[in-house]
This record gives sequence, structure tokens and C-alpha cells, in this order.
Amino acid sequence: MIALLVGLCCFVAHVAVTLVWLRVRRGPSPVARHAVSALSAHILGVIAAANLVGPFAYWPVAAVSGFGAVCWLFAFSAVYKSVSLRILTQLNRTPENTLTFEAITQDYVRPEFEARVAVLMKMNCANEVDGCYTATETGNATARRIGVIQRACGIDGSGLYSDSASGASYGTGESPQPVP
Repeated sequence: MIALLVGLCCFVAHVAVTLVWLRVRRGPSPVARHAVSALSAHILGVIAAANLVGPFAYWPVAAVSGFGAVCWLFAFSAVYKSVSLRILTQLNRTPENTLTFEAITQDYVRPEFEARVAVLMKMNCANEVDGCYTATETGNATARRIGVIQRACGIDGSGLYSDSASGASYGTGESPQPVP
């Protein structure tokens, strides 16, 4: 029981540290901050607990602390980078909770994809030629490796959403009708 409590304390310390550290504008990337925070909170928590309560089972501590850290990272990532959640938040803030498709595309979707293309170009996976993007040899090799992983995991298409979320109407295979 003590081990589970120590693991929970490590996780709570990690959450507290990341909530403060993520507000600092300089420093490593948010994911790196999460990793450093989780590892540091875990190590320091285990050392502190060993000195305060004596011997305890380590693996339950690691399981609780690690599971909590992974859940916290997923929750943070969903809120931090989700275009859908940013659109929903903006819809909530606008008068009558409405935005045109064009406004959503221009303000949210286009900048996100422009940033992603910039990353691909920075990583030498794509080049821009005459207003079009082409995959480099590095990009083609990366795409082939991703394709192997997708097939191994049974992922069809982009793997981003299920059919019901990406175009089919509740599993009927029909396209959803626009909302008036």
C-alpha cells in the first residue's frame, strides 16, 4: 500500500512541476519538459520515500507513477495540439456559437497544415518546387517505414479517424448532410 501511495505522490509532484514549468516560455519542448519532470519526480520521490518510510516495493511505485505520467502527457497533448478542440473553444466564444467553414479553414486548419509542411521541409522530407511539394528521398524512406508500421498495426488509410468520424454517417456509409 505504501508503494502505491509513493507512486501517486510521484505522479502528483510531476503534475505540479509541469503545470508550473509549461508556463515558462523558454526552455525545452513541452514533451521534453514532461519527460524530464516525470523522471525527476519519480527518482526524487523514490529517494525521499526510501529515506522517510524505509524499504518498500519499487515496481508498484514505477507502475503508478509511469501510468499517471503517460495519462497526463496524453491529456496535455490532446488539449495542446488539438485543432478540433481549438475550433470548439472558439465556437463557444463567438456570438451565437457560429463560425463559417471558411473562417475555420483560414484561422485553424490552414495554419496547422502550413506548420506541418514547414516541419517536413525542415526535416528534409519534402521540398517546395513551383508551388508544389515533393517528397525527398528521406521523405520517401520515412513514408515507406511508416507504411510498414501501419500495415503491421492494421491501420488503413491515414489512421487518424474511424470511418464514422471521418465521413461516413454513423456507420451507414452515407456522407453526412451539412448542418443548416
